[in-house]
Amino acid sequence: MSTRIVPIGMFLIASALSHGQAAEWQRDPTPLVKNFNNMYQPCVVEVGGEWRYRMWFFGWAADYSNTKMPGCDAIFLARSKDLRRWEVYAGEQSGQRRWDTTMNPRLWVGVVVAGDRWYDCWHNGDPSVVLRDGRYYMAYSATSNPHMPMVPGYPGQMVQCIMGATSDDGIHWRKTSAPLLIRAGDRKNPKPEPERIGDFHRPCLRWEGGRWRLWFDYWIPAKGCCLGYAEQSGEFTDPAGFHVQHDVRAPLLEEWPNPEVVKIGSTYHLFGDPPGYRTDPAAPKAMTGWTRRQLREAVSSDGIHWQRLPFIAPDPDTDACHVPQALVTETEGRKWLYLFYSTQVGHSRHDGKYYHEYDRIRAMRRPLE
Repeated sequence: MSTRIVPIGMFLIASALSHGQAAEWQRDPTPLVKNFNNMYQPCVVEVGGEWRYRMWFFGWAADYSNTKMPGCDAIFLARSKDLRRWEVYAGEQSGQRRWDTTMNPRLWVGVVVAGDRWYDCWHNGDPSVVLRDGRYYMAYSATSNPHMPMVPGYPGQMVQCIMGATSDDGIHWRKTSAPLLIRAGDRKNPKPEPERIGDFHRPCLRWEGGRWRLWFDYWIPAKGCCLGYAEQSGEFTDPAGFHVQHDVRAPLLEEWPNPEVVKIGSTYHLFGDPPGYRTDPAAPKAMTGWTRRQLREAVSSDGIHWQRLPFIAPDPDTDACHVPQALVTETEGRKWLYLFYSTQVGHSRHDGKYYHEYDRIRAMRRPLE
């Protein structure tokens, strides 16, 4: 793949050439959300009305690990009329909802935070939201407390699962009574299982053909973070409703973390930030560690069998772009595919260290003809 980046107005056009066909991404370097400590997974949903778009995103707002909130990671909400200018939910006062227009994370209020159940008490994040018949449905990642002793088979020192929640307004959420997906046998104090396959996490939720479809990533020893798939044809909140549709030993794709699926016409487009990205060996900064992971696309006719496409090069001013979320919408008289993502702090000019935290939420887009 070769990449050209040339400025056009506010945008940068990145042309990725593959098999003689050009796919153009327009990149706007202006952050949509910023000034936070470490936040990502910007799930944007078109809801209509004056404030046409909502964005659920998560992480640490004003300080490391959200010290004034339960658990650690929390999910936040922003709104926009035009996909450029965003306001972040800042709670309620005297019965009125407040929205921060100054990008001051100290004012932001989480809409989904950790609870008191052992599998939902630390990390709440990776929101994937569907608006269906006037009601919001969310699948999100949840974990147990990570401060347990190192247990073979649990590389994150915690149990990871996928939870669900429903809402009438996108702000006040009711969590499901049990995880949507959790590995059978996982518990608060798990036993060692070195060959364990599990850690269901980072969901992508869709309603299609009278059923819920759920893509996610999960851990397979010696194969890494892989792509999985589950379905549910009954009530979303049914604690036993979602079922993995394949042998977990045979993932849909190996090494595909942070999956996001969108359907355009009859084709499914999958995004993620898998490892394997390389640049010219003669480049002054070799791609190692976190920078080996970059945005990438795959396509499918059924959402099950995927063909990988080339990597999407990172923005010129950042070491890595990760955790993509997609939206198809019409604006400026055209239909667009938007890809929202976060930029990593990366190599510091001050101490030379690499920082994995994310410092800006951005978007790129390409026209759909």
